[in-house]
Amino acid sequence: MNALNPSQLWKKRLGDWVVNPYVGCEHGCLHCYCPAMPGVKFFNGGRGQAEWGKYLLPKEGVVEALSRQLKTFTPAKAKRTEWGDGWVLMSFLTDCYTPAEATQRLTRQCLELLLDAGHKVRVQTRSALVERDFDLLAAHKDRVRLGTSLPYLDDAVARILEPRATGPTRRLKMLEQAAARGIPVYVAIAPVMPWTEPAELLTLAAWAGELGATEVFCEVLNPKGENLAGMERALREGGRVGLAERIRSYDAGAWASATSATLRLLAGGRAFVPWPDTGRAWAKHLPADEVSWLGRFLPPSSGLQGACKSLV
Repeated sequence: MNALNPSQLWKKRLGDWVVNPYVGCEHGCLHCYCPAMPGVKFFNGGRGQAEWGKYLLPKEGVVEALSRQLKTFTPAKAKRTEWGDGWVLMSFLTDCYTPAEATQRLTRQCLELLLDAGHKVRVQTRSALVERDFDLLAAHKDRVRLGTSLPYLDDAVARILEPRATGPTRRLKMLEQAAARGIPVYVAIAPVMPWTEPAELLTLAAWAGELGATEVFCEVLNPKGENLAGMERALREGGRVGLAERIRSYDAGAWASATSATLRLLAGGRAFVPWPDTGRAWAKHLPADEVSWLGRFLPPSSGLQGACKSLV
C-alpha cells in the first residue's frame, strides 16, 4: 500500500500529493461528492452514497507505509506542477480529523512523519479537533497551511447538511485561534449554495482577508452522484422547504450560471483562487465569453503544459 499518492487537486492549487488515513468520513456532509469518487467506491466494501457518514475504515498500516515511502520520497521529488508546487494535502476523500481521529491518531502520526521529512503540508478539515495538533502545526508554520470550508455561517442549516461536522461558526473561531498562533490559514467558500446571497459571500471573503488568509478558494455546489437528492430530502425533513425547493430546481444550467456569477463576484479579491469544475461541464451551458473567462482558471485541457501561474 502507498500512503502518499498523486493527486489531481493540483488543478485546484491544493496540492500535488494526498494522504487519506481513512476510507469514509463520519461527518456525513450531504453535499459531498467524495462517496461518488473511485478512491472511495473501490475500497468501501460496496457501501452506497446514502451510507456516507455512517462508516469509517481506518487504513491499517498507513503510518508504517508512509514511513517507508518517505525514506526515498523527498520534498524535491514532490514538486510536479507549477500550480501544486509539491504540497501534500491532508486529506481529500475523507476528513483527516473525523471524530475517530481523537483516539486513532493516524492523522497526527502522518503529519509528524511528513513534517519531519521536510514536506509542505496543507490540512483541510471541517473539524475543531485539529486544535489538538496546533502545537505541531505551529512548530512547522513555514511549511503548513490550515484551512476549512465555510459555505455559510448558518449553524442550523449546517446541522441538517453537515450533521456531524463542527458547526461553521465554531470552525471560524478555530481558524482565528490558529492565526493567532501564527499558523498560516486559508478559507474555502465551498460549496456555495443556490440560496447564498452575494452579501454573505462578500462578508466571508472580507473576513478571510482580515484574518490574513493565504488563499480564498471558492466553488459552487457541484451536482455529482446522489448529493442533490440527499440534500433536498434532508432539508424537507428539517423543515427548510424553501431551501429544498432551491435544490430541486438546481439543474445543470443553474449550476453553470452560478459558477460564473459567483466567481465573477469575488474575482479581484486578495489571494482569490476560483474553482470552476475541472471537467468543464459548464461549457455547454454558457456563452463563449463566459467559457473563455472560466477557462483562465484551469490548466489547459490537453494536459499540464502551460498551466497558468497567476491568480485573478
